[in-house]
Amino acid sequence: MSKPDIVSEFVLNKTQVDKIDFYLSSIIEHNKHTNLVGKSTIENIWDRHVLDCLQLTKYIINKKLKILDLGTGAGLPGVLFSIVGYQRVLMVDSVKKKTDFVRKIIKELSLTAKIQNKRIEKPPTSQHDIIVSRALAPLVKLLTYARMYSNKNTTSLFLKGRNATSEIYIASKVYFFEFEKIKSLSSDEGCVLKINKIRNKNG
Repeated sequence: MSKPDIVSEFVLNKTQVDKIDFYLSSIIEHNKHTNLVGKSTIENIWDRHVLDCLQLTKYIINKKLKILDLGTGAGLPGVLFSIVGYQRVLMVDSVKKKTDFVRKIIKELSLTAKIQNKRIEKPPTSQHDIIVSRALAPLVKLLTYARMYSNKNTTSLFLKGRNATSEIYIASKVYFFEFEKIKSLSSDEGCVLKINKIRNKNG
């Protein structure tokens, strides 16, 4: 999908588009010396990153919900969520070079989002309404992480690729969970997994 189509699809205003452009150009510049995103994804960055991330907003209507972005990397999708108006976004990543970059972007764009440099499995953990993740780990591992940060009403939204079906099968051996598999807007092979009510099968 082209940039104008994406702007139209998500009804982005000029301020939001300008902030996204600034953010993307910062990623491209920073990527020359520090690997933030795959080099091949930069060529079509609006489609590969902006569309891929913002499609999750279709399932998060209330912009005041507490959102946790696990393994945010360059701030995808957390920074984009904050730019488009989500007020309580927390991003977590264990790589200091990446969290330093995201912290700088938050400051430069005056965003309300927050970033933590820590391993996901390390305390303290807090409860969130929405948990999102993109290209972080197999589903069974994501469910383990998600449970640590969830309450009984938490919804998890995970961007997944061609192996989603086998990942669901493997995860279902360890956990009970409700899921919906939604076709991705940005990838023919990808999907959004919308997951609720994760419970360990062993008690």
